[in-house]
Amino acid sequence: MTESCPISPEVIDDRATRIGAGLIILLTLASLGLGQAWLPLLLAIDFGLRSRGWSAWSPVAQAAKALRTAAGLSPRPINAGPKRFAALVGAAFSLGIALALFFHHPRPALALGAVLILCAALEAFLGFCVGCRVYSLLKATFTASRVSLEHP
Repeated sequence: MTESCPISPEVIDDRATRIGAGLIILLTLASLGLGQAWLPLLLAIDFGLRSRGWSAWSPVAQAAKALRTAAGLSPRPINAGPKRFAALVGAAFSLGIALALFFHHPRPALALGAVLILCAALEAFLGFCVGCRVYSLLKATFTASRVSLEHP
């Protein structure tokens, strides 16, 4: 069963998403290891594509789908809305890493990278999406405040 979501009534493949999170870990480690701003900038663009629902244009999403298929795993559909929000947050973190590296501030880049890697690891290995949880909390907060404004 998938929860309804005002961002998107669409579903995406949870298994491919988790594999994609593993790829994000590798790409973020490579970004930090190289210390170049271009790789996290590309990662931010990829996250941005996925946040808009344009996974067909996302190299990470396409690679994850191919790896899921190669592993013989069937798709497991879940609601796309919270995952799209999480991708938007990932884009912001990746952009932050790129900017920190571009302006030669390695410590903030490492801090942002560590958070991104932690969140991706929780998704990849435990199926726990931090961005999805934040999305659910925000949705509940705004829904509750809207209800309280409508019914004093």
